[in-house]
Amino acid sequence: MPSPIVMFQINTADAEASRRFYGALFDWDFDESDFVIAPTFIDPKGPADFDPRGAFMPLASGDEPFISVFIRVADLWETVDKAEELGARVVTPVSELANGAHYAEITSPEGHRIGIVQQ
Repeated sequence: MPSPIVMFQINTADAEASRRFYGALFDWDFDESDFVIAPTFIDPKGPADFDPRGAFMPLASGDEPFISVFIRVADLWETVDKAEELGARVVTPVSELANGAHYAEITSPEGHRIGIVQQ
């Protein structure tokens, strides 16, 4: 990909609550930074050579435009259950894709829409 996705941001009104939610759900690490605008950096422990794919998707009725980030996990069903325990809401229940992978979509307690996939 000539212009790869190299970073993501999670805009939040409560950084500490977001750290607790994403840290507990995905086992992410966080590093403090001196960057005033973003005092916390996220290290999702993924491979540095990942090659993400993208798609343009039609909006569902009533949806505002948004960007989805999909996170690969080892056990999708366990992760969805854990997300609900942590206060997330399931938007799209676990579904199978044509290639055999499974995915689900949740909204975090703060309302961020997140895709979760198991391949």
